[in-house]
Amino acid sequence: MQSKKLKNLITIFFVLFIFSSCTKDLIVTDPPVVIAPPSPNENKISFSGEIQPIFSAKCTMCHGTGQNSPTLVAGKSYQSLMSMQGMIDTVTPGNSILYKQMATGGGMSQYCNKANADSTYKWIRQGAKNN
Repeated sequence: MQSKKLKNLITIFFVLFIFSSCTKDLIVTDPPVVIAPPSPNENKISFSGEIQPIFSAKCTMCHGTGQNSPTLVAGKSYQSLMSMQGMIDTVTPGNSILYKQMATGGGMSQYCNKANADSTYKWIRQGAKNN
């Protein structure tokens, strides 16, 4: 009888121990990032007038035709950028590979200045139009 009570007590203790060691993690998702649309008064960034000249001056020595992707020579750069997944993200411009590479600390930031990266970000935020 004493042995049965001891077994029951040990069983109860074991079950309580097992249940007390279980935890439940709450998964809290980050709130969605809301990117403000461009202001109607914001100057419009032209791909051919402002972005392509950056590429021509700073990038085509390595990103020319038949060289490293994306091809950034005039007449081919827009299609090349748009065909590469993740290169341009108009929903979250800061996630665009192109912008990340040009921004301070990015792999191509040694060739681009902050103004180049800012213009590229603004162009992407404005919808990355081929204008």
